[in-house]
Amino acid sequence: MIRAFIALDLPPATHQSLALLQKEWEQLKAPVAWVKPDKVHLTLKFLGNISPEQVAGIQSGLGDIASRTTPFRLQPTACGAFPSIKQMRVIWVGLSGDLEALHSLQQDVEKGLTALDFPPEERSFRGHLTLGRVKGRRHLYQLQEALLKHQSFQAEAFDVREIVLYRSELRPEGARYTPLFRAGFAGPLQ
Repeated sequence: MIRAFIALDLPPATHQSLALLQKEWEQLKAPVAWVKPDKVHLTLKFLGNISPEQVAGIQSGLGDIASRTTPFRLQPTACGAFPSIKQMRVIWVGLSGDLEALHSLQQDVEKGLTALDFPPEERSFRGHLTLGRVKGRRHLYQLQEALLKHQSFQAEAFDVREIVLYRSELRPEGARYTPLFRAGFAGPLQ
């Protein structure tokens, strides 16, 4: 079985901006498992465990979706936590830019995979970049203050030009993500 997900990659400049933010927050010593900056991505659909036989169908579906999608632009903007800053479990950076194109792409992925017998996501899609997962309740006050202070955070805007099927391998040193398939979008940036 292959643990897999579908995502959008981020450019190196975005990873660098997020790394600086994480480095500042890590010094607060809050009980957070931080995602390695170069591993941060925008998840469109988590698939869970799939069989090797399912990969070809997923690739075909993603290729079809990509052929109907034009590139668009996003910008990492603001910070927050799920379910809330008071009860944080996931630390994230939000997105601005062509959110309509992002939501349309995510819905296309959801519909395409439902046709391949993957259950639809029960929660509504909220595009974000996960920076860390809270592992305890102690010393969170300073992190809560830091998140509120960074509501005006912005990183460089970037162009989204492809969709990626990833294999995810959980390891003691952190997850390792390996691209299994990349599908480039059609046409010029809108």
